[in-house]
Amino acid sequence: MWLYISLGALAALGIYCWIGMKRAYQRGETLPLPVVAAIWATDTLHFVLVVWGAVRGVWPMPLNVGVALSVGLALGVLGLTVMLFGMLEFRSLKRMSGMDASRLITTGIYQYSRNPQYAGWFVALVGMSVAGRSFFTLLLTVALIVGIHLYTVKLEEPYLERIFGEEYVRYRKRTPRYFGFPKGSEV
Repeated sequence: MWLYISLGALAALGIYCWIGMKRAYQRGETLPLPVVAAIWATDTLHFVLVVWGAVRGVWPMPLNVGVALSVGLALGVLGLTVMLFGMLEFRSLKRMSGMDASRLITTGIYQYSRNPQYAGWFVALVGMSVAGRSFFTLLLTVALIVGIHLYTVKLEEPYLERIFGEEYVRYRKRTPRYFGFPKGSEV
């Protein structure tokens, strides 16, 4: 029963976050504290469900335990490292949380990805799903990836273009959304 309540809460929080982000971005504003708190709560609840599903092996995948643990751990470490580099480049929890849009971050790992925190987190969650051999956690992870991708394309990128103008357009043209090598000589 608690699982259904948790999934319902996750969906409700996700809808609240989407509406709050859309409203703020349409007004050209940074995210208000209640929306940021809801985003952190949503992320935390999602993470708890992924850990629970991986530890319990919910909806088990037919994978060799040793291989699953090795591949999952490698993906987890890689993903968390990428995410950490992205977080450190922001140098501010407020900026990282969408409450400060005073400058566009294009240095460090952001030369290779416009969204290294998301990309890293996705890889880490896939690693956790593989290590736990759980289709349930993989399904939760895929749902998050789709949701974040839609958020990035439909809300965040248009907002960043309005806020930073041509600087963001040039950055978007030369830097892949998730990962790759920068295009052109402008790095």
